[in-house]
Amino acid sequence: MHELIESLVFDYADMIRPGELVLVEYTSREPVYLLFQIITEYARSRNVPLIVVDILDGLHVMKSQLRFAGIDTSPIDEIPVLKVGGKVDTGRVFSKVEETAEIAVFKRQFMNALKRIREEFGDIPFIRIVVGTSELLQLLERDPPKMEEFFAGLIRPLVGNPYTRGVVFINRKRVCSRGLKEAEEISTRVLETRAECGKLTIRVVKSIYFEEYKAEVQLDPCTLRERLASGGE
Repeated sequence: MHELIESLVFDYADMIRPGELVLVEYTSREPVYLLFQIITEYARSRNVPLIVVDILDGLHVMKSQLRFAGIDTSPIDEIPVLKVGGKVDTGRVFSKVEETAEIAVFKRQFMNALKRIREEFGDIPFIRIVVGTSELLQLLERDPPKMEEFFAGLIRPLVGNPYTRGVVFINRKRVCSRGLKEAEEISTRVLETRAECGKLTIRVVKSIYFEEYKAEVQLDPCTLRERLASGGE
């Protein structure tokens, strides 16, 4: 991976400790699929195990966008995937959970899947990327008590888990204020992306380290895409 990306993104990722939950807030205008690819490259370069929680075919969308950008997507086919709902299997799906299940059932199936992946990886903390979160929250918005049960019973207990670091992508324009605020409250770090002046800006809006507040990183999407398309050379 290009030295600039390593210094700006990889070094920051190294500081994220097991048990943390990082929320990446974006809009449809930003090429967040590039950030997804950077995280997978980071995991490979650091030899860190990685899984994707694919909610309602969010991974299929990410993979399609990467392919249209001319980036090799074959490594995605080997990533272990916990699939939540949806119809298109992408990656190496090792477990499936129905998004329509009762929260208690959903939690049991989800935690059993994480237990299986931990048994595969051993005691090495793994990265957990979650895509398609916006679509799931839209479904839960129709039933506020169920949304609260979802956060209280499933998401909050994962914060502090020493065996995994979570990175959750969420489209802040597609979810209700309550759902977004709940996700922000739980997360240890919140990153906000913006497309402005031809750059992709990543801004820290919340962190467990106060000195990181309002820190920004600017990336050139065209240069980044070219680097990723060339295999990071």
